[in-house]
Amino acid sequence: MSGTATKSRVSPERTRGRPRGSTGSREKFDQRRFEVLQTAARVFNTKGFQIATLEDVADELGVTKPALYYYVRSKDEILFACAQLALEELETALGRPDKALSGLERLKQFFRAYGEMICEDFGRCLVLTSPRDYVQRMRNRTVTGRRAINTMVRAIVTDGIKDGSIKRCDDRLLVFAMFDAFNGLARWFDPKGPTPLNKVIEQYLTLFLDGVRTARR
Repeated sequence: MSGTATKSRVSPERTRGRPRGSTGSREKFDQRRFEVLQTAARVFNTKGFQIATLEDVADELGVTKPALYYYVRSKDEILFACAQLALEELETALGRPDKALSGLERLKQFFRAYGEMICEDFGRCLVLTSPRDYVQRMRNRTVTGRRAINTMVRAIVTDGIKDGSIKRCDDRLLVFAMFDAFNGLARWFDPKGPTPLNKVIEQYLTLFLDGVRTARR
């Protein structure tokens, strides 16, 4: 899912403070703000959100801390914007299901996209932070977004049980277990390691889903 975040919807929290003017100036502002968010996500992922500072982000960008305030107002706002970009990317992956596929194949399709996304800057930031890292008003929206994704994935499992591609199981436990396992990729996967990410993802899917596949006729 590389690159799709740049095309995500732009929510009010991310446009506040945007300069008025020509379309070109707005696009330039949006692109630069995206670069600020992406760099901040990388810094948070490396240092930890609680430890990282805006000074760290500014140093990484090669700008002064006051220059950051042209694009963002606080570290909390950056974290929330990064989470929203990741959640929107997941919603996109879930919002265009191929109805010709079985529930099992759709589940695989989603977790392939999920595994790729959480090893990128914004997805990793979403996984490596917890609800308590957000201020209250931002926490509620982020938790709601996470729950919505979870509900949609559980619906895929339910469809798979109905169409016979997934054997009867507790959809809630299966989805929680898969998310827990895949979230670990954000912590340990090294793109410079011996196994490419796509192969790691396929091995995860085999380990999990062979256990819920119905017997082949």
